[in-house]
Formats: sequence, structure tokens, C-alpha cells
Amino acid sequence: MSEFLPDWESLRRHRIPDWFGAAKFGIWSHWGPQSVASSGDWYARHLYGMQPCSEPWERRRADRQHAHHREHFGPGEGAKDLFRRWHAERFDPEELIDLYVSSGARYFVALATHCDNFDLWDSKQHAWNATRVGPRRDIVGAWERAARAAGLPFGLSFHHNWTWRWLDVAHGTDPATGEPHDGALSKRDGQGTWWEGMDPAELYPARHAPGAKPPPPVADRFYARVREALDRYRPDLVYLDDGRLPFDAGSVVESEPVSTRGLELLAHYYSTCPTGGLVTVKDVPDADRTAVVLDCERRQLDDAQPHPWQFDTSDGEWFDCSDDDPMFHPRKTAQQVLHTLIDVVSKNGCLLLNVPQRADGTVDARARALLGEVGDWLRVCGEGVYGTTPWLRPAEGVTGMGETRGYEGYNEADRAYRPGDIRFTRRGDTVYATLLAWPESRTAAITSLGTGEGLLKGRPATVELLGHGPLTWRLAEEALYADLPPEPPTKAAYMIKIT
Repeated sequence: MSEFLPDWESLRRHRIPDWFGAAKFGIWSHWGPQSVASSGDWYARHLYGMQPCSEPWERRRADRQHAHHREHFGPGEGAKDLFRRWHAERFDPEELIDLYVSSGARYFVALATHCDNFDLWDSKQHAWNATRVGPRRDIVGAWERAARAAGLPFGLSFHHNWTWRWLDVAHGTDPATGEPHDGALSKRDGQGTWWEGMDPAELYPARHAPGAKPPPPVADRFYARVREALDRYRPDLVYLDDGRLPFDAGSVVESEPVSTRGLELLAHYYSTCPTGGLVTVKDVPDADRTAVVLDCERRQLDDAQPHPWQFDTSDGEWFDCSDDDPMFHPRKTAQQVLHTLIDVVSKNGCLLLNVPQRADGTVDARARALLGEVGDWLRVCGEGVYGTTPWLRPAEGVTGMGETRGYEGYNEADRAYRPGDIRFTRRGDTVYATLLAWPESRTAAITSLGTGEGLLKGRPATVELLGHGPLTWRLAEEALYADLPPEPPTKAAYMIKIT
């Protein structure tokens, strides 16, 4: 393994491991104590009630989740009290990993610490962790063993850089009673309680003015905990939830002065990871695309990228949420997942799909059915997905192109694709053209493969529809035309192989 220095010039020598560019599809367990409420994401922040909210969507979420918390748990409980309510009593990582492998996933990522600042692993630096509270089990260690046994590359995601801006509300007062929230508690207050011996000051950020930058020790503590987890579990992938390296210039929450801990972590990780490692962040200049990997949260790109990247999304909310109350992100269909996968892969990306788990550790029948359909499709068409590279042109058609929606540029949607919407991949001299809608005329017209475009290097030897077999076809200046069977052989998307 190469030795890297903690500066961008050295880190740009890092190369993205081959396994990532070939994997294309991964499953994420974005799961932890906030699933206890079955009320979606941001719950640990919004359970406290009214606080400064810059966006209308956050005010609506805060009002709803605060009302839910008062109804189900009472006003005296804070974020820390979710931890003891989370038991994960039916968590079976081996069974779930088997399910994810059968769905076609080629890598797996586990949440290590969310914005609620609770470590899901046997942390020696942070008492608020899953081996001491709640499950009393090393959740990350259990995931790591199951994933490795199944041959999957293993990743960890870290989000507690947000705690500074996320759990500052614990220092407020209850809007109904005026009583102080649990951010005001000290270690001494825990005597005789379930959390005796633990200090809320280590869980909640220090009281500070809104918008204040965290002092350097906050960044130091963040990176010390991340490094301990990386050294213990040796993940192949690390997901950091920030624009740039947390607490660095361009990050969501900068320290003062700007911390160098992020560069030091990258240098240490890349110098010691047996498989080379990769780290994803949300905002990556072109020059740094091998030092760190671009991650796009719920944001599809229009063009193929020169280096592998990752699109991450969830089957619904990031944490388990009642299907009767989907908040902002409804559950997905298998067709939507497959359309997203095909679009992302055509542009040199990998899809990381979160499958929300109930508090007890199980996934519901709807998620199992979705994963079953995705796996069925990939067993037929996976050769045009795994290990492929972008073709000379990633796409035909305009549906969904150039769309920017709402929060942080989210633009994913269950789009009504038309027969002219096609995505391309390649493997050697073989081109795969995937139709995102079935033509009623039963004739596929692929304009990018017409002789007038000049993209094909020679006349095709064979044209076949995966799951069906060879097709009759004709090559014209304006398009390659292929005659399709009366019924599609697969659901959701239809892959034509041109050799």
C-alpha cells in the first residue's frame, strides 16, 4: 500500500478501487434509534418542538414530529431516551445480507453514527453507544461479519458532524411547559436513573448561539471516533455526510480555525486500508475526483462522469416511517429503482439504496417484494450493468433531464418515461441499449446507433433482447430498428444487446 500525506496533492494519487466501479448496486442500512418513533428522518432534532427553521418544509416536519413525540413518549423525554427504547430484538444481519445479495447488491454500507450522536458500535471513546444502551450489541460489528462472510465490500457512514447544528435544540425549553430540555442535564443528574454514569454533555453539543462555528476540539473528537471505527472494522468505503470534508473549508459546519483533521484521516485511511479504500462526500472539484468520490443524495446527473460516483437514495424516508404518513418521500416501486439504477450506471455511477428497517431490526413485506423484483431483473439483465462502462453517449430522450427540485437540488422522481428514453452501457465491443418504456409499435428505434451518427465502429453481428433472444433488425441512417416480441420478457426496463 502507498503512503499518503495529509494534503490534496498527495491524496490525488489515490485511485478508486476497481471493485467500486464494477459493483454498480449497493444496499445501505440507514438504521438506528430514530426508527423507534416510526416517524421518519430528523426525529431526534424535531422531537423538541419549535426552533428556528429556515425552510417551510422543516417547520412542517418539526411540528408533526413534535406532536407525535408528545403523544407517544411525553414531553419529558429527549433524544437520549430514544436510545434505551431501541432494542433491535429481531435483528438478524445474516438473513438480511442474504436478502440483499439475492436482490443483486454488490456492496453493503451500515450506518455507524447518525446526527443523533449515538455510536452503533463498540466505541471506546463515546459512552453513548449501542453496546451500553438499547440493543447492548455491537451493531456495526454484526453487519461487518455478515457482509464479509457473504463476500460483499463493506462500508460505514458517519453523520455526527451535524450534531453541532442538529442537537443544539436540546438546550431549549419545552414550548408548552417552559421546562428545560435534557441538554441542561449533567452527569450528576443521572444518579439513580437508567443513564447513570453517562454524561449528557458528551452527547449534546455545548450551548452556543445559532450559526456559531464549533471550536477545534469538536472536530478533533469527531475524527478521533471515525478513525477508531475505521481501524477496528477496516471498511472498504467511508461515507461522510458533508459538502467537503467535515469541519474543513466548504463543509456544512466549519470549525475555527479550519481543521486539518479530515486530510489526516484520509491519509491514514488510504495508507492502511487493505483494499485501497474510498471516501465519499457531496461536493468534489474535478481535480479531486480520485482523492474523494462524488456522492449525490437523491440527485441524478445529466452527463456521464469521468470517474465512478455514487447516487444515494432511500425506499421512502431515511428512517422507518408509517406508510400511512410518508412525510416527504413516498415508498418506491421496483420500476423506479430500476430506472434510477439504469440511468445512474449509464453515467458511470453506482446506486446506493437504503432499505429502512423497523426498530426491531426487520424489514417489511413491501421492501422484500421490491428487492425481489430488482433481483429478478438483474438476474436477466445484469450483464449490461455490472462491470460495464459508459458508452460514447449515455442517453437518448429528454424525460427528467435538466430537472432540479427543492431541497439541495433533489430531482429524483417516479418519471413517466417514453419509448424514446434509452440508456447505454458497454462491455468491450458490446453495447447495451436499455429501453425505459415498451414501444406500443413493438419496434425499438435507437437513433444513436443509426449510421448517420457515426458512433458504431462497424455493422452489428447480432442484436438480441435479454430474456428473449435474437431480434430481427435493420440498420438505417437515422436509427437502428429492432422488432420486438408481442410481450416484454422483463418488467420495468428492456435491455437490447448489440454485439
